[in-house]
Amino acid sequence: MNKVFVTGMGAFSSLGNDVGSMFAGLREGRTGVRAFPEWRQYNGLYSHLGAPAPAYDVMKIPRTVRRAMSRMSEMASLAAFEALAQAGLAPGAALNSPRTLIIMGSTSGSPFTLETYFRKLFEKHGPEGQLSTSFFKVMNHSVAANVAAAIEFNGALLSPASACSTSTQSLILGWELIKAGLYDRVIAGGADELHYMSAAIFDIVQAASRTYNDRPEIASRPFDKKRDGLVVSEGAGVLILESEKIMSARGATPLAEIRGGTYQCDGTHMTQSSAETMMTVMREGLTRSGLKPEEIDYVNAHATATTHGDGEEARAISGVFGSDMAVSSLKGHLGHSLAACGALEAIACVEMIKSSVLIPTRNLDEVAPECEGVRHLKVNTPARVRNILSNNFAFGGMNTCLLISEV
Repeated sequence: MNKVFVTGMGAFSSLGNDVGSMFAGLREGRTGVRAFPEWRQYNGLYSHLGAPAPAYDVMKIPRTVRRAMSRMSEMASLAAFEALAQAGLAPGAALNSPRTLIIMGSTSGSPFTLETYFRKLFEKHGPEGQLSTSFFKVMNHSVAANVAAAIEFNGALLSPASACSTSTQSLILGWELIKAGLYDRVIAGGADELHYMSAAIFDIVQAASRTYNDRPEIASRPFDKKRDGLVVSEGAGVLILESEKIMSARGATPLAEIRGGTYQCDGTHMTQSSAETMMTVMREGLTRSGLKPEEIDYVNAHATATTHGDGEEARAISGVFGSDMAVSSLKGHLGHSLAACGALEAIACVEMIKSSVLIPTRNLDEVAPECEGVRHLKVNTPARVRNILSNNFAFGGMNTCLLISEV
């Protein structure tokens, strides 16, 4: 069976617009969360926090394709440029092989464009004044299609949309398809843009942080006794996955190995995650990867600082690995970047393996009683990191885990 390696990575996040900047921010314990007082104008919205990506140079993307892009497609395209450059691959004809596949998604089409589109529609009582490019920014496969245009790709394309598990599902699908021998290379990831409606979706179900609107730096508190909900963010993560054969043939340098992963839907509840299902997913992921629980050095938790989800995940991790497993969540640093979070966290995991350091959970002052049972990391922890399990869960009962190993 084919081994699958990561040969390139690209990141856009609230801590920086490249992999190096993002990981430096994580090591330094910084957060990208800030207050959005202008969101107070929206009736019924009580969470006024977000974690935006820094400003970036959109001129790096050719104008001919840029005009059909929303912010999340721009970020995904720039992240793809970075990933391809690290992998030693150039956009264009060299990528256009029937053995290369793009798998990339988002939670939905661009929320900014959707808001503008429907406001005009209601105000004009019809399509008068609509831009011809609007649809290309809001179609469900907008990110994947726009990235393909940006890198001049003509080939197979998939666009999963499973909210916060989207990019993890993209990576697992890429691993499966390379492992099966159907493709040699997969460009995988996901992206989302920050919009007040993203915060509102979680706020309506009382899953967004409201208590810390005036103290954004301590707002996102995974596993903490005083956590009160997540903080939405934005970004894009792209990883280049290649079979061992094609990677070796072109002399590429592997950054890490994708050992496996799995995804499973728990249809019993739309928003309430289940420790039992999480345990099933992690155990199946271990089985598919050929790894045993005792071979995992660290679990990168999905934990978003919600009152229910964090406790269920802690219980699930303890149930699979026992009380000595090193665990942390990166949502206190990055916020919750929705469809991008799995890819961004996978990139961070690769960097942890390369640098032999584990990043702790930010703002974890006192572990909540329901989140005990694992070894929570509170400071940067030097460690030999051989194998990592990374979790991501989403509304609709979507559960995913990804296994990443050192080369």
